[in-house]
Amino acid sequence: MAKSAAAMKKLKAKYGAKAIDNLARLHPKDFDEVITWRDECDPQAARLLLEFTYGGLMARGVLDERTRLLVVIAQCAAAGELEYMESAMRAALNEGVAARDILEVLIQTTVYVGMPRINRAAKVFYKMIKGTKHLAAIKKSQPPMAGRNAERSLEAERKTWTVADKDFPGIDGLMKKYGWYGLSAGIRLQPTHHAHTVLLMDRMDQNFLKFWLDYIYGGLYVRGVLDDKTRLLCVVGVCAALDEMPQNENHIRNALMVGATPREVMEVTLQSTQYWGMPRSLRATRQLLKALEEQGRLHELTDTQLPLPA
Repeated sequence: MAKSAAAMKKLKAKYGAKAIDNLARLHPKDFDEVITWRDECDPQAARLLLEFTYGGLMARGVLDERTRLLVVIAQCAAAGELEYMESAMRAALNEGVAARDILEVLIQTTVYVGMPRINRAAKVFYKMIKGTKHLAAIKKSQPPMAGRNAERSLEAERKTWTVADKDFPGIDGLMKKYGWYGLSAGIRLQPTHHAHTVLLMDRMDQNFLKFWLDYIYGGLYVRGVLDDKTRLLCVVGVCAALDEMPQNENHIRNALMVGATPREVMEVTLQSTQYWGMPRSLRATRQLLKALEEQGRLHELTDTQLPLPA
């Protein structure tokens, strides 16, 4: 950090200790770059922003810091915002987030934005950790090459399915045709969406469907590095950042289904205002409200509001 103790004291007096301390904690390497131009060019705008972000939203505590930072990393990687992504990655490592978890966010986000963007993001991350204890930790925590499907049980998973037979006709025949690993994971994680997509692609392109099921549902989504709740909160964040609202509605419902609270899901959409702007954030928030109203769960938001700031 380039600022002296005297300069930091002055900034805290000017903008508030809470915001400046949080900014310094999260971005120690690029603190000076973040604050200097704002402080010199427009202190009033700087104060407003710092109070809203580092002194406000980032200090709300609705999401634990690990989850909040993983969501930001996923969003920045998806949107190609590599400079801020690198800063968020450093903040996550400084906060004790496992390097394996950060890498997993990038791997999982490949599903939504493809290889080119994630290749660029992964290069930034790899350069950051190369030759450090973090790369050594990643190597020690590699999932098995064959994946974890051998640990799964169709009988056990079938008890968790919520799709009626009439909504997924011929499922037993499809499992014989494509294998059960991807189909079962999809039914468990995305019951309605998955059934519709599988039935469509079975008619249109069976070859692609087999690759798709094995890669995403029988592969990535059952790796077990991130729990389903954390992974889906990251996906909700990615969809908000990309303004992919039809997909976001699906993943909001899935996140609620696997145990994310309405308040946690809403926090992802509200935190997104500081990175991707109000319009996208509000569209995502409206989709959450729609889902909660349909499920009779809107009170879970109205009854869990945070107190007004002092």
